[in-house]
Amino acid sequence: MEFLALSLALAVIVLILAGTVRTGVPPMPTSPAVRACMFTLVEGLDPRCIHELGAGWGGLATALARRFPNARVIATEVSPLPWAVCRLRHVLFGPANLEVRFGDVMKSDFSDADLAVCFLCPPAMAKLAGRLEGGLRPGAWVLSNAFALPGWTPVKEARVDDLHRSAVYLYRK
Repeated sequence: MEFLALSLALAVIVLILAGTVRTGVPPMPTSPAVRACMFTLVEGLDPRCIHELGAGWGGLATALARRFPNARVIATEVSPLPWAVCRLRHVLFGPANLEVRFGDVMKSDFSDADLAVCFLCPPAMAKLAGRLEGGLRPGAWVLSNAFALPGWTPVKEARVDDLHRSAVYLYRK
């Protein structure tokens, strides 16, 4: 039994590391304080289609779907283990307006997004900035957790009173 538990733990670690090496982005959950700040910044928006670009474990995607029950929320993740957890959470707990996709956000079509949400590390954000510029329709919003989009000027910016003084940015294309 001990060997099985150790083997399972090792497999989970390898899967997380493999996904991180492949994408350059570790799966990091969004804290409740940052999530609250993000929702404050988008207060008053009424998006019909939201794309979470790099959904990780699915916590933020689920919260977005619950916060915007009339919106279609599409959560895309490329790392197998976080995607599987996100998908399982969705199957078990919903909500119905959430769709979980396995895929690379750098190759995904998010042209239907009214709001794109991202929490990626700086090198990935630099790549994503160009993809958003070419892939979003004019007037679409981008909400970013922790890292700014290079070359974009935020419409709103906030800092969370947490250990990291986390930044949250809201942009408009």
